[in-house]
Amino acid sequence: MKRDGKNKISCYVVNPKDDSELLLVPGGWFWMGSWQDDSEASNKEKPRHLHYVKPFYFAITCVTVKQFEQFVAETRYDAGSDWRGDPPDHPVRYVNWYDSLAYCKWAGLRLPSEAEWELAASGYGALKYPWGDEWNDGRRVCWSNQKGPYGNSTRVFDHPEGASPIGTYQQSGNLWEWCMDAWDGGVYERYAGGDFTIPEDGSRVLRGTSWFDFDQLHFRCASRDFNLPERRGSSNGFRPAMTAVKT
Repeated sequence: MKRDGKNKISCYVVNPKDDSELLLVPGGWFWMGSWQDDSEASNKEKPRHLHYVKPFYFAITCVTVKQFEQFVAETRYDAGSDWRGDPPDHPVRYVNWYDSLAYCKWAGLRLPSEAEWELAASGYGALKYPWGDEWNDGRRVCWSNQKGPYGNSTRVFDHPEGASPIGTYQQSGNLWEWCMDAWDGGVYERYAGGDFTIPEDGSRVLRGTSWFDFDQLHFRCASRDFNLPERRGSSNGFRPAMTAVKT
């Protein structure tokens, strides 16, 4: 765990490689998923169960175009060219799971697990949306009439009124975010039995929904989706994590 001074644990750190700002999430037990009688939830979000994660650090925002540009310049990584179309302070998009993984390795960070992502979004109170349990007509997210200047993503620090209890920005809206886990639509049944090993093979989990989505239900913290790991979509980005306790 990161420590500051005389064995004091740092609640906020700046990664020296890419200037990502990360907050400490204490970990522990939290409610993950949706209740069986939740009519808004799909079966892939059920059953709701107590899930355990170790303490970790999580980025306040998604990786920006500026940060990704530094990575490409230093490593000469071939990420195509579509990601270059947005302003520097917007989240980088048109990046696939492999691109995200390569960036995290370069920065000394990692992708979050799906469980870590949901805890940071909903907090320990299992909020429906990162900001609370009411939709508020979608006024707190990059969505509908609140999209960015080009009709898609917006700056990573926009919509502070939609921040999560942990203090992360835009875990609902703006971009779908890659997680480390492979996709398994029925994995919550196993999780409910206490086996929290993440799936490793296949398509990869996406969380958080995006500016492109029209379905209010997808903006909930428990909403899950997936895509092929090589897919560079216009609404896909990522947010790094960092291990706080060595295993």
